[in-house]
Amino acid sequence: MHQSIRALKIFYYITSLLLLSLLLESCSPKSDKELGLLKTAKGDAYELILVMDTVKWKGKLGDAVKDIFMEDIKGLPQAEPMFTVRHINPVAFNGFLREHKNIVIVTTFDERTAGSQKLKEFFTPESIKKVREDDELFMLRQTDEFAKGQVVLSLFSKDEATLIKHLKESKTRIQDIMVETERKRMEASLFKARKKELEAALKKSSDIELMIPEGYKLAKEEKDFIWLRYPEYDLDKNILIYYKDYQSQNEFNEDSIMAWREKIMSTYTRDPENPDVYVSIQTIAPVNQRKISISGKYAIETRGLWRLKGRYRGGPFLSYVFADEESGRIYYAEGFAYAPGGSKRQHIRELEVILKKFVAQ
Repeated sequence: MHQSIRALKIFYYITSLLLLSLLLESCSPKSDKELGLLKTAKGDAYELILVMDTVKWKGKLGDAVKDIFMEDIKGLPQAEPMFTVRHINPVAFNGFLREHKNIVIVTTFDERTAGSQKLKEFFTPESIKKVREDDELFMLRQTDEFAKGQVVLSLFSKDEATLIKHLKESKTRIQDIMVETERKRMEASLFKARKKELEAALKKSSDIELMIPEGYKLAKEEKDFIWLRYPEYDLDKNILIYYKDYQSQNEFNEDSIMAWREKIMSTYTRDPENPDVYVSIQTIAPVNQRKISISGKYAIETRGLWRLKGRYRGGPFLSYVFADEESGRIYYAEGFAYAPGGSKRQHIRELEVILKKFVAQ
């Protein structure tokens, strides 16, 4: 009975969103889109234009929005936000700003400020009426509104209190929408040029299907271990994959994973000339773990800091532990980066794309 009611609610919500989308489309400037004249969207990765009334941006609603998009990424050595946010007053939202890759529009329909009134132009009277009647409608994702390859996420409600409630309850969901958008863009860019000969060699030797972007080199290969490196003068990105026969669910416990990592690193990453030096854990900050699903596969994601034991060198790492039923293996796959003095966000995001593609296969 409860499942039937929940299914009906989901059906009603999806139907309402489709109707709202149609209502919104009737007022959007579609002539360029219909004529195929849209320009290509611009902007840096993980940068977004946040269109919101300035008064609300400085108030409680602005705080709720900042908590979503400007939250620090876990597992980095210095504070770096999830997104680079450029707040724009609605009155100034025109011209090239509308051609950005990521646009987030935030408004409520209970204000009469100049900014709030300007944002009402993006909604038809019918859509505003529907939102006021249905508290469950608060978010709509649209593509190619003002430019090709663009995503516009609208967050709205009848009043501020209702919207703040939705933003707090749906924080992770909203973050995931924009992160997944950027992940797909980065995936397309990363895998334009690939090391297909190396991919084929690893498939033959270890039965591992890994998409390897240009620039990575095979640093080490053992019967159960692979190490790839992307070395540059001031940057070193690494991917490690270790596998063994799956034994029990206990291997997914946090302590088991960290003990397994230490054993892998101490075995395979030691410096031949200085055996006491290997990739270990930086204990100044705790690791962050969470259970996730990647293409239906259960996995444990771990984020934290690594250090080169015996040396003043370290940075962020990201890992996934997952089991493969077909092969009967359990995998430990990690990416870690060394980029002294610079931002680490982009590098760890790239490693995340490569690792998640591997887990998903």
